Amino acid sequence: MNPIYHQLEFGITCIDTEHIRKDFVAAYLIEHNGRAAFIDTGCHLSVPALLNTLKEKNIATEAVDHIILTHIHLDHAGGAGELIKHLPNANVYVHERGAQHLIDPSKLRAGVIGVYGELFFKQFLGDLIPIPEDRLIIAKDNDLINLGGRILKIIDTPGHARHHLCVWDEQSQGIFSGDTLGVSYRDFDTEQGELIFPPTTPVQFDPEAWIETIKKLISLKPKTAYLTHFNQIVFTGKSADMLIQHIDGFVAIAKKLAHQSNRHAVIKEALLDYLLEIATKHGVTLDKTKQIKLFKGDLEICAQGLGVWLDRNSP
Repeated sequence: MNPIYHQLEFGITCIDTEHIRKDFVAAYLIEHNGRAAFIDTGCHLSVPALLNTLKEKNIATEAVDHIILTHIHLDHAGGAGELIKHLPNANVYVHERGAQHLIDPSKLRAGVIGVYGELFFKQFLGDLIPIPEDRLIIAKDNDLINLGGRILKIIDTPGHARHHLCVWDEQSQGIFSGDTLGVSYRDFDTEQGELIFPPTTPVQFDPEAWIETIKKLISLKPKTAYLTHFNQIVFTGKSADMLIQHIDGFVAIAKKLAHQSNRHAVIKEALLDYLLEIATKHGVTLDKTKQIKLFKGDLEICAQGLGVWLDRNSP
């Protein structure tokens, strides 16, 4: 298996974990002074791609010091338990609200199977391996992680999920943002730049907290966002405004359709219409059928997350 990866500047590699489809879910590898760290891992089935990337780049497994998880959704963290078995010197860093679910992932497993079914779990995620407690480190706001003299700073970033954190890399002036700075597929890039929209995934979507988080991150004046979905983008005040606008747009759809008897289906349909409309305004000329196919992977979970948010905030 030959790994697919994009070599970026500052010793950063974007690895395509090949989850569901190509150019959908990334993990990142940072190299500095002979040491290495992964930020996010993809799912259990993604681990061979990560290990093969190390092999292709002649990085010993013993040289990997850290696995930093932005959050514990399985497309980001599901492979951590398997990966750590192959990295003898590494520890896993995770938000305190996610740690127990990695030590005992039974609730995570049951939740995913409950929503998507056991066949999906086995076919697209593979497995979920517990992480030994003595190899898990709680990552808190403003913690500093040393990678061969390169400092990576943890930032608590609620909104997409309460257990979400981002990583500020001073050297690249970049943010490893997980889902916090949105979803942006390279297929939708135009002369206007990148199209960015919010993954409103269940179960902890909080639009007010998310908008405050975005404002906090943009105050750092980042040059780059390293997105899990997908790859590196330039992230500016304009980018932040776009993401906030579409968080508000998704919320407006949910509120408008909150009392429909077939709420989930109509929210999902309205989200697709919204995304196709903003793509057109952004100058996207990709065939509409291809656009729908690319958006499809996000529609279900975005509609679910909005539904959970509505239920949690109903009077």
